[in-house]
Amino acid sequence: MLTDSAARWLLVLHTALGVAAVGASTHLLLWLWRRKPRALRFAWLVVALMAAAFVAGNAMYPTYKVEVRAAYLESPGAVTAAAAAHQHDIERVAAREGARPAEATPSMDIVRRAAQAARWFDVKETWVALGLLCAAALAWLLSIREAAESSSIRPVLLGLAAIVAGSTWLAAVVGVVVASYRAV
Repeated sequence: MLTDSAARWLLVLHTALGVAAVGASTHLLLWLWRRKPRALRFAWLVVALMAAAFVAGNAMYPTYKVEVRAAYLESPGAVTAAAAAHQHDIERVAAREGARPAEATPSMDIVRRAAQAARWFDVKETWVALGLLCAAALAWLLSIREAAESSSIRPVLLGLAAIVAGSTWLAAVVGVVVASYRAV
């Protein structure tokens, strides 16, 4: 497991690589759609960014598994205790400001949502692995001149690019949602 500081910096790196992969994969899909040159360069850039984000995420995974998933997302007691502390803080600030505090969300809903976030993280991992394989296949196909210029294989290239872009977007959204519950 990583120290808290190392895990946080690795999370920042993982996030930056993920954002860059989202941008590059979206850019690649649009360039392939519009038949722009230099798509091969973006394809290899996407592979490199996705692979780097994958490595950073896997380096951080043991820390996430223990400190976030097991200790919080899959621990009803920890989730309800954190929700109760948060509600107490909201009530204290509302009283100081003379405002009416928001009604607390029922504990079972909070526990259920946290467990769902953990399961969505598993879905994210699967789609990222598929997206990385599709990115490598796309880059390989684009490096074959005959395949890259063939109109009959164009739907395959666009399909692979759409899977890659979709998987990076899914990973980004799920990553943000899970981190909104608790980050490393």
